[in-house]
Amino acid sequence: MMTLTKGMVDRLRFPGRMDIDSELEDQLLRRFGTEPHPEEYSEQDLQEQVRKYVTIYNQERQTVSQDF
Repeated sequence: MMTLTKGMVDRLRFPGRMDIDSELEDQLLRRFGTEPHPEEYSEQDLQEQVRKYVTIYNQERQTVSQDF
C-alpha cells in the first residue's frame, strides 16, 4: 500500500526534478494521499501517476500564461 506524503512531494520538488507549486501540492495530496479503494498503488504506479499529473498541470499552466 502506497500513498503520497508531504515529504515525498518535498523530495520531488528538489531543484531540477519537478516544478510543484503550493496549489499543485494540495491537488496531489488530495488525489494521491489516500488509497483508491479497493485498488492499491504500488510505488511504481504512484510515481508514474504523480509524474503524469505534474506534467499535465505544468503544460496547462504554461499554455494559459502564453495566451496572455
